Amino acid sequence: MPWYLAGALVLITAVLLGRLEVTFWRVTAVLLVALYLSLVIAYAHFRPAKWIRSALNREVALPARGDPADLYYRPSPRRLGWNWAALILGPFWYFLQGLWVHGAILLSLAFVTGGLFLPLVWLYAALKADEDLLEFRIARKSVY
Repeated sequence: MPWYLAGALVLITAVLLGRLEVTFWRVTAVLLVALYLSLVIAYAHFRPAKWIRSALNREVALPARGDPADLYYRPSPRRLGWNWAALILGPFWYFLQGLWVHGAILLSLAFVTGGLFLPLVWLYAALKADEDLLEFRIARKSVY
């Protein structure tokens, strides 16, 4: 079936569906028309379609980032090192360092358990703080 016949069929279907009072069918009709137009733009050989395809295929340069070699080749902290500031502040130390996800997880764990895991959360913060901070800094400098 040629593309213009398929397009006419989609448009007729969209018009018929648009005449219905149900919102679902109106949304379906709009989506069918959008799908049809995107297919016409994708496969048509006329000039505006080529302009749109060339605009969509244009490469965008990523911002240059410095090599995080100073982070990678620095001696890594010992596993389960001790951090006194993290012991005193607990999950709030993570918030102060910008590790929002770690802090939120630890704080929510303390709240969800009703304070039962509170000593474990503070102990985890004291033991893993340096390692988590280094991993965060390496991940922030690298592009995946």
